[in-house]
Amino acid sequence: MAGVVKKVEDTVDVSLESFRKILKLQENVKEIKFKKLYSKGDFLQCVKEERLFKTLSWIDKSPFYIHYIHVNNLFYTLVDIFDSIVGIDEISEFEYYCRMKSVFYCMFKDKAEALQNIMFKYKYPNLQKENIEIFCNELLLLLGSRREMKAEEKFLVRMLARASKSNELVFLHGNNDYIMQENYAEFYLDPILKYQKSKHIFDEETTVQNIVKEQIAQGENVRDNFEFVKSEADIFVQLSDVVAGILGKMFKYINYTSVNQQLKDAESLSKLQEDNILLIYKLRMDAEVENRGFLHSIAPLAEIENLNRFFEMVKSRKVN
Repeated sequence: MAGVVKKVEDTVDVSLESFRKILKLQENVKEIKFKKLYSKGDFLQCVKEERLFKTLSWIDKSPFYIHYIHVNNLFYTLVDIFDSIVGIDEISEFEYYCRMKSVFYCMFKDKAEALQNIMFKYKYPNLQKENIEIFCNELLLLLGSRREMKAEEKFLVRMLARASKSNELVFLHGNNDYIMQENYAEFYLDPILKYQKSKHIFDEETTVQNIVKEQIAQGENVRDNFEFVKSEADIFVQLSDVVAGILGKMFKYINYTSVNQQLKDAESLSKLQEDNILLIYKLRMDAEVENRGFLHSIAPLAEIENLNRFFEMVKSRKVN
């Protein structure tokens, strides 16, 4: 989920008609949608779009900042296993705790399909207690020999082996069969509750908005700081769709592309690709300086480090 945010005192006078002129759109275009106007392949293909540069440039010059909640689904899935096999007292320092979660994710990343088969077999995340040992042993078998593993990886393998002999994996019981994330309502609720003096405007999402309204109504103080609108009626919701679209492409590229390939890609960028990527970098940095809460990732540290490394590759190319 992603979008744009501004201070209440900042006024912005813009309309779809304005963007028709900026982007040279035909009159029959009733709405700015990322998939229709900007999405032509993967991330590197999308940043070839002149329309993207013009849109990002407009956001950069406006009072708006970007914001996002980025979720790596595999990491999100693995965290419950990690938290079930490692005790809080065993990794007390928060930064090291985050680092170890990232290591755990990286151990399984290239085995995602086999991991998903094991999870499906045991109705993850609703693991039956009688299946704890065999579930953990299948994960250990998937990881293979420890001979070439680093010390941190060997530690996590020992934790998994120890867990195979336990009577409980605390976060993996009493859940719905096969369902890791029933809906994404929590990611809508978080900013509503965190920034209570702000006005939050979301694109209509029938299932999610009903859950959000219901949960807000059940709280101690009913909030009226949010609304769901039809995207075609709100140009800023449409701009948010562009931000969400290109960031989604970017994170997918970073997550599935090796560092060596990223380096090769960075060296062969066109000027327009380079300019678009550096605009994304600038918008991201400006948002972080304004409010670190604008950028939220539920992802392994390695993925964030890879993203920052990629930006540095592109920046150094610009200098050279």
